[in-house]
Amino acid sequence: MTVLMRSLIFVLLLSFTMGAESDAFEFDKNYLYYRDANVPPFQKSREFFDMPNRPGFFEVTMVSDTTGPLTFRIVRVRDEIEKTLTQKRSYSIGNHEFQARFDNPEGDDDLIVEIANSNPAAVARVSVFVVELPKH
Repeated sequence: MTVLMRSLIFVLLLSFTMGAESDAFEFDKNYLYYRDANVPPFQKSREFFDMPNRPGFFEVTMVSDTTGPLTFRIVRVRDEIEKTLTQKRSYSIGNHEFQARFDNPEGDDDLIVEIANSNPAAVARVSVFVVELPKH
C-alpha cells in the first residue's frame, strides 16, 4: 500500500512539473495504418493489423507523451500462432518512441502491436503508425 501511495504522489508531482506543451512527433502521411490507443492504468491494449497477402517490409512506430512505464511489443501472427519479434519497456516521463521493423516477404503474416501501461494513475495515449518501406 505504501508503494502505491508513493507512486501516486510521484506521478502527481511529475504532472505538476511538466509543462502543458510537449514535443510533437511529425510523421509522413504516407503510412499504411494509423491508430490511437488509450490504455487504462495497469491494462494492455492489443491492436491487430490485418495484412492480407501484402508482401513487403514495414516499420512500426509507437509514440506517446504519457508518463511511463510503458511496454511495447511487436508480434507476428501466422494462422493462429503468435511469435514475439521484439519488446521494449520505456520508463520515460513523456516522449516515448519505439520503432521496429516487421518483415513480411511472403505476405503470409499479420501484425499485432501490444501496449502495456504500468502507470497506476494515468491513461496512456499511444499513437501507432505502420509504414511500408520502399522496395530495394
